Amino acid sequence: MALPGFAVAAPPDSPQQSAGSPERAAPKSEAAEAWDAVKDTKNPALLEAFIARYGTTFFADIAKARLKELKAAAAKPQTPAPSPMPKDGVREQAVLYEEDPADAKGRQFDGSVIWRTERVKVDGQPDELAARADVEIPSRGLHMTMLLKRNLDPSLPASHVVELRLGFLADVDARGIANVPGILMKANQQARGTPLAGLAVKVTEGFFLVGLSNVAVDRARNLKLLVEKPWFDMPIVYGNQRRAILAIEKGGSGDQVFKTVAATWGPYPASTQPEAAETDESKRAMPEEWKRTMTGRPKAQ
Repeated sequence: MALPGFAVAAPPDSPQQSAGSPERAAPKSEAAEAWDAVKDTKNPALLEAFIARYGTTFFADIAKARLKELKAAAAKPQTPAPSPMPKDGVREQAVLYEEDPADAKGRQFDGSVIWRTERVKVDGQPDELAARADVEIPSRGLHMTMLLKRNLDPSLPASHVVELRLGFLADVDARGIANVPGILMKANQQARGTPLAGLAVKVTEGFFLVGLSNVAVDRARNLKLLVEKPWFDMPIVYGNQRRAILAIEKGGSGDQVFKTVAATWGPYPASTQPEAAETDESKRAMPEEWKRTMTGRPKAQ
């Protein structure tokens, strides 16, 4: 108790003495300073070294949890990003195989194909999305454009139409293109193809149309082949009657084009499905002359 007229000095650690002076923080421990240095690291080795050195501290428990989190993230499979639409100029493989009377193995010419989507005009309806391929075989001077689109013309008995425009950039001994009997789909470059059900016709010199069958079972089968098989085969008959096969790879760019286009087509409009009577297998199969073109079998006498 203080007596009147007397001042009592406060002890050095009393609140009265420290009230007017800033509070000094306690110095950090070695473990705390080390944790500040490694707490944001993504390197498991640093965390393991910290745990080994300061394993008895509170910070070691935090480091163990962080290390477990990093290891779990590294073990988790990465989800691939969706495939972007192919950019202009992405080239996939194309190969032209030709008969050669002087060589039973024939001749092979390498080339390329560029895939892309293309909008096509439809009278009285919104624009349709189509799949387009531009093929070049430079060493043979052969070029081809293929446009696959859905048929919305009720007068044409086809589910889809494939427009083929092909020819030689310069005069060669083939004497032009006489016929393109059809289109086949296959699993790889060397596999035998499965023909799409349809009919091919020559419109003008170098211009051919392939109408795909509008019979429901054929339509489903054709679309499945177009979307799932990675290679096209196109038999060609030259003006000099020699035969060739143009093999075209979808690759990543073509695969994305077909999936995109097929998704926009949706269900086939009922108004353009004049269902013919169910056809038998012989009517859906590739005609014998097409098969002979592909396999080189001589015509039966």
